[in-house]
Amino acid sequence: MKKFPPLIILVGSMGAGKTSTAKELAKSLNLPFLDTDQWIEEMNGKSISEIFKEKGEAYFREQEKAAVNWLAQQGPMVVSTGGGLWMNDDLRERLLSMGWCVWLKVSVEEAWKRIGYHLGQRPMLDKEKDPKAALTYLLLKREPVYGMAHNVFFTDHKSAKDVAASIVKIIQDENILEFP
Repeated sequence: MKKFPPLIILVGSMGAGKTSTAKELAKSLNLPFLDTDQWIEEMNGKSISEIFKEKGEAYFREQEKAAVNWLAQQGPMVVSTGGGLWMNDDLRERLLSMGWCVWLKVSVEEAWKRIGYHLGQRPMLDKEKDPKAALTYLLLKREPVYGMAHNVFFTDHKSAKDVAASIVKIIQDENILEFP
């Protein structure tokens, strides 16, 4: 298997467990952790929902580019990306060349269980008449693009700690990260 720079990038839909898994993974590997959405919130001094409401999705997508530009200048790290960042062709290609990209795949049912109670924090769903149907459509539409990641791990009925342990096992068994 190809060796990757020690940048582990978790991609996937909302509710896949990217942030919680990235935190566990970073702890296990003794690496820093970054959540691109949190980075954008800190840079703007506003929540993602507020950014969407006040400045729109186009502005938010520009902020995702800024996050990836910043990330390109950093060292080894575990990164959790926003669900839509991976949909940008240019950003996806950059991330694929910058590190090991892992798709955390989740079913609609499991994602809904995880996010259905706090839709106000999900600007892609909070204005929908039928948010679960919108989530279903979003996952179906994005699945082929998420599938371009280097690896996939299924997260249904698994804790973030269990998913992180599975990822660590692959890293160790296949020796896929190349540390400087």
